[in-house]
Amino acid sequence: MTSTQRESADQLTGVAETLMITLYARYLETQCSDSFFQDPKAVEIVDRTDYNFNKYAKGWASQLGVVIRVQEYDRIAQQFLENHPNAVVVNLGCGLCTRFTRLDNGSVRWYEVDFPEVIEFRRKFFQESDRYRFIPTSILDFSWIDQIQRSADQPLLILMEGVSPYLSEAENRSLVLQICDRLAPAELVFDVLNCKSAKRTARHDTVSKTGAEFKSGIDSGREVETWADGITLQGEVYYLTQFANHPKRLPFWMRYLSFIMVPLFKNSGRILHLQIEKN
Repeated sequence: MTSTQRESADQLTGVAETLMITLYARYLETQCSDSFFQDPKAVEIVDRTDYNFNKYAKGWASQLGVVIRVQEYDRIAQQFLENHPNAVVVNLGCGLCTRFTRLDNGSVRWYEVDFPEVIEFRRKFFQESDRYRFIPTSILDFSWIDQIQRSADQPLLILMEGVSPYLSEAENRSLVLQICDRLAPAELVFDVLNCKSAKRTARHDTVSKTGAEFKSGIDSGREVETWADGITLQGEVYYLTQFANHPKRLPFWMRYLSFIMVPLFKNSGRILHLQIEKN
C-alpha cells in the first residue's frame, strides 16, 4: 500500500459496520483540546481507511456516550489487571477496539473475538503476538471458547462493549449460559439498553446510518441473575448520567435542560458487571 492508498471497508456491513461509530468517536476525542483520553491508534486507522465517517458527524450524543463508556470499561479492566496482573482477558465483538494498547501490562493474555471479516480488517492495523491473539468467528459460534488458553483458576475477564443490544434476548442468554458452563469462574462486563431504547434504532443518531438494528434490551441488571445459578450482579454503571458533568460537550439547548433530560435517559444505557461462579 502506498502512502496515497487507503484500506477499503466495504466488507463491513450490518452489525460489523457499527465498529466505525466507536472508532470515529475515539478519533474525534483524541483531537479534542479537553480530551478524556488519547487514542492515536484510532487516528491512524481512520486516516488509513476509505469510509464515509462524515455520516456520523452530527451524532454528538453517540460521540459523548461512547467516550464515557470507553473510560468506564478501561477503569474496570485496569482495576481487574491491577488485582490480577497475569489474568486472561477476552474481548467479544472487539471491532477495532484499542484497549489492549492502553492497558497491556506485559503479562496479560488477551483475545480479540469477532466476525471473520472484522478480524481480517483488524489485521491490517494490529499485530498478533504470543499474548495477543485474534479469533475470527461469530461470538455465537462457541468454538471460540475452545481457543482460550487458561490455566486452572487463572482469573478471567470477559468484555463485550457495544454488542449486547444487537443480539436477541435468547442469544444474550445463550452466550451467558455458555460462559457459565464452560468458563466460570469469570467476570463478565457488558452494556445494555433498556427495552424502550432498544425499539428505537431508527431514531438513533448514528446506528440508524448503518444497516444494523437493535434486537433486545434489559431493564434491570438483576434480570440476568435469574438466567443461571452462580451469576451475581457486582455492579451496574449508569454511565449516561455523566453527560451532566460535561456541559461544554452538550448542545446549547441541553446545557440548560440537562437537569431534566439526564434523569430521563439515565436507565437507557448501562454497563453490567457480573461475577460468574462455578455451579
